[in-house]
Amino acid sequence: MSIFTFMAAGACLLLCPAGPALLAAEAATDGGTHPAVAVFMDFDSKPGDASVKVMKHEAEALLKASGVALNWQMLDPSHGTNPAAGLVVVRFRGRCRVEAWPQPGEDEAPVGTHTLGFTHISNGHVLPSSEIECDQIRKALQYLAPDSTPSERQRAFGLAMGRVVAHELYHILARTTSHAEEGLARATQSLRDLVTAPSMDFGPRDSQAMGQAFTAKR
Repeated sequence: MSIFTFMAAGACLLLCPAGPALLAAEAATDGGTHPAVAVFMDFDSKPGDASVKVMKHEAEALLKASGVALNWQMLDPSHGTNPAAGLVVVRFRGRCRVEAWPQPGEDEAPVGTHTLGFTHISNGHVLPSSEIECDQIRKALQYLAPDSTPSERQRAFGLAMGRVVAHELYHILARTTSHAEEGLARATQSLRDLVTAPSMDFGPRDSQAMGQAFTAKR
């Protein structure tokens, strides 16, 4: 399994790559239609609506330059749990809900490395199935101001999730296990930046790689 690491004041984020045949629908936007991938979400514990909204917006914004749109849906267990052509399954593990106040351990600076997410690989192929570790992502909230409001905590958590998900989608859409030297596709990022950086972007080549690899498989 290929690993991607977000470093921060002693903490890391691990993510992984991507998968085979992705066949998608077209999504209508203001500028016309764009290829779209269905992202099926499965939560151990569903985040607040505000966090989910920010997560979706951030991931969509980060992938905009690739020309690939995202069609978010909840995973229906009755329809099976295995990823298939045309969709990506993203499972959010652990406690994904952010309380209005810091939880035990959240007021301590993260130390060491922490796996925030990964994408499954089989026989050298990157699969369209990722897992996001909510308990580890919540540690990034330590970098918020002590007097941060409930809405600020919700937004920060959603922002961090969106950036982790976007990195996973980079591997999936570009069908690559490699990393870039700069931008959100690089191997190391600051955990603090996940919740405080005004913007985090993919490099032009990485956005192009996602768009070209995805549309080539349609």
